[in-house]
Amino acid sequence: MAKSLNRYKYWILLTLGFLLLMGSYFFFNPSYEKSLEAKVHYSMGDYQKAYVLSSEAYALEPYNRMANSIMVQSKYALRYVNYNTEAQEYLKTISAYAKQEKITLAEQMRIKMMCDIMIDKHHKMQPTILIDKALVQESLRYYEQFVDLHEKLIKTL
Repeated sequence: MAKSLNRYKYWILLTLGFLLLMGSYFFFNPSYEKSLEAKVHYSMGDYQKAYVLSSEAYALEPYNRMANSIMVQSKYALRYVNYNTEAQEYLKTISAYAKQEKITLAEQMRIKMMCDIMIDKHHKMQPTILIDKALVQESLRYYEQFVDLHEKLIKTL
């Protein structure tokens, strides 16, 4: 009985040693270290930094699936961030036109073109489960504003 108990201790220690060795490999490997840091930045909403770090990690180790996953998710999230930023800029331009007494036909066509661009861009984006819901909702709100504006312009032209 004592021999079998020693045998189990031996296997437990061997297993724990192996797990410690694997854990230290992942902890001290620069690729996995960068991908863990990228995951932290992604969860905080810093998608640009997450994309850069995960790209570097993926370049160091092409088999690093976590780096690849974070890189792809950051790329999709950055599309939403860029869409929202561009929508804000377009809406500022449109509100500047709206403050004028009379909007010329050329300005109406510019506004229509801005709406067309933003509507098309929204159709091309691909939401995933991991993208922040607030980011997706914000882009949907901008999209709906551009659709409403587009419909109003079509009626007046």
